[in-house]
Amino acid sequence: MARRFLWLTPTVLLLIAATAFLGPYWIDPRELLEEPGEAFWRYRAPRTGLAAVVGAGLALGGLLFQQLFRNPLATPYTLGIASGASLAAATGFLLGWRGEWLGIPWLTQLAFVGALAAMALVYGLARLRGSGSVAHLLLAGVCVAYLSSGGLVLVYYIADPTVTTDIIWWLMGTLAIHRPRAVLEVACVLAPVLLFAIYHHRALDLMTLGDDWAATRGVAVGRVTWGSYVLIGLLTAVIVGNCGPIGFVGLMAPHMARALLGARALPLILGSVLLGAAFLAVCDGLARLDTRELPVGVITNILGAVFFLYLLATRESLFAADQR
Repeated sequence: MARRFLWLTPTVLLLIAATAFLGPYWIDPRELLEEPGEAFWRYRAPRTGLAAVVGAGLALGGLLFQQLFRNPLATPYTLGIASGASLAAATGFLLGWRGEWLGIPWLTQLAFVGALAAMALVYGLARLRGSGSVAHLLLAGVCVAYLSSGGLVLVYYIADPTVTTDIIWWLMGTLAIHRPRAVLEVACVLAPVLLFAIYHHRALDLMTLGDDWAATRGVAVGRVTWGSYVLIGLLTAVIVGNCGPIGFVGLMAPHMARALLGARALPLILGSVLLGAAFLAVCDGLARLDTRELPVGVITNILGAVFFLYLLATRESLFAADQR
């Protein structure tokens, strides 16, 4: 296992660094300290850094939810958090709130508030008729996602066609944000979530065998479940607020890590973070190869759909691997 990390870590870091050079025009590495390299440091390097931390965050969220729900198809968007953020941001487009407050765009703040509201609603629904178990949490998340989707359709209906175009572009997911602070915002939330996951890696291993089994081994199941939910909810809120919803990274990266590193939680956590960062950085590099830049969400959705079909075709073997 240690040997695999010895080659995986530098490979991923080199791959992320290489994607910063992808674009509609080539930047010679020898020019990085000269005037032609200014565009690299001002735009491409921060954007590649944003892709790395966002990909790492989405991958970590996907892994934690897959472990908690014991479902290999769970993602950070399973519980309706991204849907709530999307509805709030779309409302901001509708109202014409395009300015900034405290250096942060209103749309980003609205998306963050919408994600937190969705998270609070899921929590309330899950606790309303039950003990807040994983099953109640999942069902509440599905309800909130459908409710937010209905609100989003209503916004489409009310909005002017020009505004609708802007909403659709944002909902595709994009990293074309020229705010270096966005990297710092996501990284500051990602760090404590990663530390929480590493600290509770043994509990996550036991919880894959069942909540009752984990509880008999001394795991505070409720604390780990709700702690993971709240932290991943906050992380997803920050990501969606800055970049819009970017799908399938949280589905694909944990499975790639599982194929390389096995089913133990600790190597899976570290491997998922590395592979998620590299995967989204590569996708974003491909998205900006043409002068008519694609939203990165288009590429992740295409690749994710193919990967999802693969999971459906091989789901029996995958589930068996997870049970081990």
